[in-house]
Amino acid sequence: MHCMNVTYGKPMSKSPDWLSDTRKKGVRTPVSQLKVGMFVAELDRPWMGTPFFTEGVLIKHHDQIRQFSEYCQHVYVTETPAGLRQGKKTMVKPIESLAQKASRPVAFTTLSAIQEKQKQGRKPLIKKRREMIKKNKSTGYEIQLSAEQEHPAAREAYDQAKLMLENIVIAVEYGSTPDIHSAEAVVRLCRESVVRNPNALVWMSRIQHDNAYIVKHGLSVCILAMVFGRYLNFTESELDVLGLCGLLHDIGKVKIPTDVHNKRGLLTTDELRLIKQHTVDGYKLLRDNKTQFAKLTDVALNHHERPDGLGYPRNLKGHEISDYAKIIAVVEAYDAMTSERCYAEAKGPAEAHKEVYENLGKQFDEEYALQFMQAIGPYPPGTVVELRNGMVGIVLTGHTKFRHLPTVILSRDTDKKAIDDNVTDLSLTDSGRLDKSYLIQRALPDGSFGVCLENHTLGSNKDPET
Repeated sequence: MHCMNVTYGKPMSKSPDWLSDTRKKGVRTPVSQLKVGMFVAELDRPWMGTPFFTEGVLIKHHDQIRQFSEYCQHVYVTETPAGLRQGKKTMVKPIESLAQKASRPVAFTTLSAIQEKQKQGRKPLIKKRREMIKKNKSTGYEIQLSAEQEHPAAREAYDQAKLMLENIVIAVEYGSTPDIHSAEAVVRLCRESVVRNPNALVWMSRIQHDNAYIVKHGLSVCILAMVFGRYLNFTESELDVLGLCGLLHDIGKVKIPTDVHNKRGLLTTDELRLIKQHTVDGYKLLRDNKTQFAKLTDVALNHHERPDGLGYPRNLKGHEISDYAKIIAVVEAYDAMTSERCYAEAKGPAEAHKEVYENLGKQFDEEYALQFMQAIGPYPPGTVVELRNGMVGIVLTGHTKFRHLPTVILSRDTDKKAIDDNVTDLSLTDSGRLDKSYLIQRALPDGSFGVCLENHTLGSNKDPET
């Protein structure tokens, strides 16, 4: 893939010192003991990346307590600042009485109990989706159009999203904030296609083009994240937010100098610091935009955090990382591994799966990573493959039962000569209706033997696949 010479803005001079061991003010209070009327002065983590955009919160309703429980194990409570007091009804109880109450034995007061409670609450998305499907006796989303029927709309959605993201990158380079409203509009367009049939846009996400990597990568992560969310039976509004998180998760990379971002050799310590700074820069760009999506800023900041605590920028551990950040972490790593970059060749899907599997519980959340690999399959749509008999084609759709036996558009014969496109269902090899020589031998880079995704324009009136 050709590397674009994009001129990026100047990086920040220094990373924020979030890890200094400063003394907290107030009474250390488990989240389970928070009450309406208390004033939270500090958290057990930085305010950045939480839904609370001001440092210091007067609890006025129980939803705020629920939000604290999603992000913190404990907080630090003080008296309400004079400017926030509204008479005796909202006055915080004296610090001494809070401390006395904190010492009483209550449910979930031990650290291990709090961690277990949060651990149980940290994986609700997969669990709740499964329970909802079981309760409604539904299999989730249904295929509405065949992949071939969906291709024209998917290509239009992809092209519009690409143009929009290019404009956002250029605007940010010149000091503007990201146009979230335009981003939302194209994400909804992509989501509509994903809901009808996810295979078509997955195909588009694998097309290599000469745009800056941040554009190609953002589009692909947006698409793959929504396809994964569809697999998990997210609601359409949740898919929109997840897609937006994927689209803009790396927007902070606009601040990285070109010579650093495209460097082929080993990075120096200072260069590595500049690379890691993109999570903070992305957070600030989206925070300054005053977007209403707390998840968007959270993902921009935390998508390189790891369950083992060795991620950045804050070394969060598994239970401290949000579900959306965990999802984007595995999706964006998979897309990076399977994409051509200036400093690395693209891995095949099987190689990427192997690397993800080897890092379960370390770099990637185990459950989300396993579910993602199941959702995307070993040969996702748009993968160029060579069969045992030498024929070459492009994967059109996968099969739930036979993940290694997709439907393929064959366009090269056994001698690698061009033939008319021939749609072949490789799962027929399982029943013997197709010779075993039609099994996949290997995945190939886009463009191999003249087979290019960009050159295949699909669109037909065939019935939806079953």
